[in-house]
Amino acid sequence: MHIKKLPFEIVSTILEEVVESNIRDGPMYTFGLTQVPVPLRKASVQRYVKGPIQPEMLRWDATSGIRRVCWQWHEWAIEYALRSVSINRYKGGERWAELSNRRSSYLLYELIDRPTGTAVYRDPLASLKQTIKTFNDFPELASKVKRMWFQGFYTPETNRLIADLLRNCRQLASMSIPWTTIRYLDSKTWRTIVPGRGGSLESLEFQCVEPTFQQAAERGNHIIFEPLQSLDLSQLRRLKLLGDTTFMPITDHDLSAVARTATHLEEFHVTCTSNVTIEGVMAIVKASRDTLRVLEHSPLSQHGFRYPHVGSSSRCEHLCDTLRSCARLRTLSISLPSACADLFTREDARFNGDLQVRALHICGYEGNLPTPAATDALQALLQAARGLVRRGAESCVPRDIYVEVFFVKCIFEPGFGLVHGDFALAQISSNGLWPANMGPSGKGPYGNVGLDDKDEERPFQCIDEDEFLTGVHRRLQSISS
Repeated sequence: MHIKKLPFEIVSTILEEVVESNIRDGPMYTFGLTQVPVPLRKASVQRYVKGPIQPEMLRWDATSGIRRVCWQWHEWAIEYALRSVSINRYKGGERWAELSNRRSSYLLYELIDRPTGTAVYRDPLASLKQTIKTFNDFPELASKVKRMWFQGFYTPETNRLIADLLRNCRQLASMSIPWTTIRYLDSKTWRTIVPGRGGSLESLEFQCVEPTFQQAAERGNHIIFEPLQSLDLSQLRRLKLLGDTTFMPITDHDLSAVARTATHLEEFHVTCTSNVTIEGVMAIVKASRDTLRVLEHSPLSQHGFRYPHVGSSSRCEHLCDTLRSCARLRTLSISLPSACADLFTREDARFNGDLQVRALHICGYEGNLPTPAATDALQALLQAARGLVRRGAESCVPRDIYVEVFFVKCIFEPGFGLVHGDFALAQISSNGLWPANMGPSGKGPYGNVGLDDKDEERPFQCIDEDEFLTGVHRRLQSISS
């Protein structure tokens, strides 16, 4: 069969599989002053420039021959090579290293014990500026970019350069940018990046990085704009906040501004961000409750191993009812000030896979004094979660649902009727009578699923849920925070 008789859709699939397999099977490295990519095992040069080259450069080199076949293959190769672009900030200096005479004894350059060479300077913004120049000279190349990542740029100067670059990328579907863009860029500039209704951008990620003391002290780095107040983000389907910083962080006020127009989000992620509370998270949830499928709120701070306080709702609303009203919600990992059985009682819920709920209290029992009613409410929560697991397994299309509830420094697995925690003190106070049946646990603090607390590295024990509740009723185990 002649390849020219095949539909181009099939040809493009074949080309992509061939290119991907070549990249996987033959990793390319940059050697010599000319920086010509050659397979490592065939290299016989004496000068080393830099290790593994960037994935987008690999794709560009791998399609160099394909681009010369015909115009149709050329267009496919350009789209394949430029659909994902990441731009990293250089540290500013590199070293030209002489390989030793005993190069055959080293499989990798990094294993050379005493490399020698001369330090050379490289502009840390060179890749960003060169990409801007290329896209300005060849705007048709910029139109091929679908996903864009920026790493290490978060000053006013670099944010303006990022804006200049993104102006040419009119077909962007996903971009990951510094959080400072919502402080250093005004609304007019942002509207050229995010065209609003009818635009192609569907995924937006903000990276938070703690700047150096010198950068935080510079007056020029304290510009504050609020472009989110006037932006149309109705085309967004995915929003992610990643990282933690104390320097002009993203707050609940920013999320409230996003919630005004971001009414069709399908995924919302807040990870390692201690400056956003449940108030800002629920503003987004309520704005997109008809479309939201994935919700992740894991405010574990990068500066420590404890989850910060998640805050509380200023409207005194029942958050479990709000989450239950999200009809399309499938994946949930959330930290709540309080939780109860209402979170799992929706009969037509579409939950699937892993569900994690971290709570400080039981709804309606936020006081520190444990009562029998609070214990009954906890038992009702666990029974409702167990009912959700059962309904998923018995549905027309079986769904494997796994629920974890993190409460009072314990990890509950309602689907298995197990509780994981540190019950050593309770065992001592009861003279070894409770818990009666206790086994080792594969979960626990710091390094395992659950309470990431470096100061509590004792292994967890595992007991039955009924025995745990019996201990609570007998006041051998507390459920107060």
